[in-house]
Amino acid sequence: MQNVAIILFGFVLLVFQSTVAHLGPIDLFVPNAALSIVLYMGLHNYNASRGALISFAIGYLTDTFAGSPMGLFTFVAVAAFLISRVASLRLFLQGWFFEIVLTFFLTLIASLLILGLRALFDRDFGSLLTHLKIVVSRAAATAVVAPLVFRGMAKIERASAKRKSTGRKVLRY
Repeated sequence: MQNVAIILFGFVLLVFQSTVAHLGPIDLFVPNAALSIVLYMGLHNYNASRGALISFAIGYLTDTFAGSPMGLFTFVAVAAFLISRVASLRLFLQGWFFEIVLTFFLTLIASLLILGLRALFDRDFGSLLTHLKIVVSRAAATAVVAPLVFRGMAKIERASAKRKSTGRKVLRY
């Protein structure tokens, strides 16, 4: 049930993200909130197979929302989960400042991976400098939004833990 709640939370964040992208005056500062869910799972010791499957689902939803070539965000979401998981095993820092800084750098890496794949396969790519400005500004916007997303993920975990603890009780006679 927790997996479904995480995927639904990702769906809600994608709706928010697409709304902000279309209503906002500037397309530069649109956070990638769904990527924050993937990074949260990697940083908070989710099982590798479970986290990769949820990341795959969130990436697939992102591909569907973005209208990009199928598999682009799916691949990047799973890769970002695995990279953030390795980072969490190597780094033992905690707190909101660490979350913001690490989310910025991991979003930057994921965005550069997307940019590299698009440059490789897209014939009408455009100016690299323009794309780099967008990558950095969106990484900053994602880093600012990340603590809110992380808090939402923590609430999902607490609700799931509470539900497990108050589950069915066996009556003994």
